Amino acid sequence: MILFSVSEQLFYDSEFNYSVLPSDVIEISESKHLELLDSINSGCIVFSDLTHSDPRPSQFHEWTGTNWIDPRTEVEKLAYKRSQYPKLTRYQFMRGMLENGYKSADIEAQIMLIEDEYARELAMVGFKDAGNFVRTDPSFDVMRDILGKTDLEIDEFFELCMTF
Repeated sequence: MILFSVSEQLFYDSEFNYSVLPSDVIEISESKHLELLDSINSGCIVFSDLTHSDPRPSQFHEWTGTNWIDPRTEVEKLAYKRSQYPKLTRYQFMRGMLENGYKSADIEAQIMLIEDEYARELAMVGFKDAGNFVRTDPSFDVMRDILGKTDLEIDEFFELCMTF
């Protein structure tokens, strides 16, 4: 016989001798066991009437007792989204720049306008010598500012480049 605890969201086999069982264990059929096991494995919460919630939408969602919420701020959500972008190859990046009307010489000219010598050289090395481009790299903030773009426009640029 299989027992289920709603409070623990766990199954217990009545053939085992547990030192302590939760006070809310109830006996369930084999078919209900399989149904609930599938629900739990899909990220659902099982209720006392043995119905279940929708699956957990993401690893970040938390159960409030009535629904799933994502407690992250919009800034945290955007930071996570950006961290999930794949690296762009040099070809993808340069093609995206060209598709957006920027030639290499134009970008280099803009980089040369950076007043701080170290920052200027670092930006130039990153632009000319990088083999791949990572969305969360701080050099994208420099490029964003040089081009007068917003973070969302840089995200759109990255998404475009991924199609090449």
